[in-house]
Amino acid sequence: MTKKTWAVVGNHARNPVVERITDRLKAHGKEVHRVNSPGKTNPPAEFNFLEEVPGTVDVVDVVCNPAMGLKVVEEASKLGIKHMWFQPGADAEEVVKKANELGIETHCGCLLVDLPPRVANL
Repeated sequence: MTKKTWAVVGNHARNPVVERITDRLKAHGKEVHRVNSPGKTNPPAEFNFLEEVPGTVDVVDVVCNPAMGLKVVEEASKLGIKHMWFQPGADAEEVVKKANELGIETHCGCLLVDLPPRVANL
């Protein structure tokens, strides 16, 4: 969890888990960019493609179906992104295998479980 800049790819308008992941990362001091699933153009996502995100993305968090996930893997590879996190349901074997074949380090698991909520010091 040392990587600073994340892109969360998913349906930000219809999947509340996508927003919970975004909020959790921000609570841990991460710079987070909202990116729509491939083919979607719904707010509140800031970007429709990873290539539109300014600067360098350290990690892509994938919260979309495997067919869309393959497109995200290919785009991430073209952009030189070396780390991807696949949420349950996005972590199909063929998607993770493709990422690994392209030299991308992968992690599969629920970020909401693996990254605990921040508790205010009272």
